[in-house]
Amino acid sequence: MPGETITLQTGQCGNQVGLQYWKQLAGEHGIGPDGTPEPFPTNNGLGFRSESIPIETSSTKYRDDRPELFFTVSDSNKYTPRSVLIDLEPSVIAKCTSSLPMYNPRNIHLSEQGNGAANNWKHGYNYGLQNQEELLNLIDREADKCDNLANFQLFHSVAGGTGAGVGSLLLETLSDRYGTKKLINTFSIFPSNEKTSDVVVQPYNTVLTLQRLIEYSDATFIYHNDALNTIQNLLFNSAQSHGSVSDGFDGANKLIAYVSASISNPLRFPGYMYSSIESIFSTLVPTPDLKFLTTTIAPFTSQVSKHTYSNEYDTILELLNDRYKMNRVTEPVKYISVLNYLIGNNLDQSEIRKGTIKAQSRVDFVPWTPSSIQLVHGKKSPFTQDGSPTHQKNLSGIQISNNTSIVQVFAKILKQYDLLAKREAYINSYTESKDRSEIVRVMETFNQCRESVASVIDEYKACQSTNYLEDDILGEDEVM
Repeated sequence: MPGETITLQTGQCGNQVGLQYWKQLAGEHGIGPDGTPEPFPTNNGLGFRSESIPIETSSTKYRDDRPELFFTVSDSNKYTPRSVLIDLEPSVIAKCTSSLPMYNPRNIHLSEQGNGAANNWKHGYNYGLQNQEELLNLIDREADKCDNLANFQLFHSVAGGTGAGVGSLLLETLSDRYGTKKLINTFSIFPSNEKTSDVVVQPYNTVLTLQRLIEYSDATFIYHNDALNTIQNLLFNSAQSHGSVSDGFDGANKLIAYVSASISNPLRFPGYMYSSIESIFSTLVPTPDLKFLTTTIAPFTSQVSKHTYSNEYDTILELLNDRYKMNRVTEPVKYISVLNYLIGNNLDQSEIRKGTIKAQSRVDFVPWTPSSIQLVHGKKSPFTQDGSPTHQKNLSGIQISNNTSIVQVFAKILKQYDLLAKREAYINSYTESKDRSEIVRVMETFNQCRESVASVIDEYKACQSTNYLEDDILGEDEVM
């Protein structure tokens, strides 16, 4: 049985993406901004319902979707996101609560000073440490409302102050408090590294955050700003050439939100397979070290443009296109696992089989893993969001893969880190004084984090060898 998910959104980026994420979920489940549900549609092709059930009812009891996995439902049939909002300055959270009044105001934490973390990981982490008890109370109170809490998910940026620093503290705290009993996954937004950043200490912040993701996350979905900007241009230009862009994504946050929401489609619109978050992660993450995941969006869907020719076969092959991956891929990669989502009604099984066979012949898998692409048959929301009839196929697709492109992403981060660290540039932003012994101690801590990132790079390189798993077995035997 699938369990509930609690969402943590931290910092400006995490809350902006979180707002779009909850708008996406609410739209798919027919929930208004204030938490009021629409009547659940009948004759939607997603199943059937007894004629004795009144059409006008929208109680959870009579729904064949599962919004309660992500929303709490009050006695008055109002839906509230199972979400905790954390920021050190109020502007973004004020926008969240004005756009979606359904947010629980008791689940919001703001700094009393309201002056932010100054894009400094240390400031965010120390703030989280000082307010740890209050933050834990918010999370525990939300956890107490769950019947079968399955996992926590965190929306945050890895390169700033609050999302990175407070986010890191939350990962440590959740791991210590809930241990192996609950899963922890993150939707982590990585900064542009093709151009000069306005945040000069961005490489320090990123390496410090990555060490916590490596240590405490069970799965991390990578969203890279450079790749997102490229995808936006591709999708919007395509949509503009065929009509209005009003139905498409109007920014990277909506793009992230759409894909992140689609990941939980088989939980929220249950079918026969992948009915729990554990089953999804176990398909994608073979070892605790190989847990950094790439997402891809099929470009020609009703979510993005007015193309009508795309079928299951086309969608599966488009998901292999590196241009639509949400982290920048510049070199050939090897795949450890691939999970394709085809979301639509009345899917053509013969087209799916042909597409999957063709795709598997094109994917370069590491030698020790099964050379197969797993498939999720997702269901479209019965609530129309683009004006099309619910009985139409209205196909969309995403892909989650575990592949070696993460080596390129992390190596570029370490290169930028090394440029700062070898000169100890801006290190005074992370020390209390200019005392040499303290600077040395802080640099040692930073370099330990760097080594953790380097070890992940080494692991993804090593996993491309035929005897990768054999080396692990031999290592265990030697210990014994």
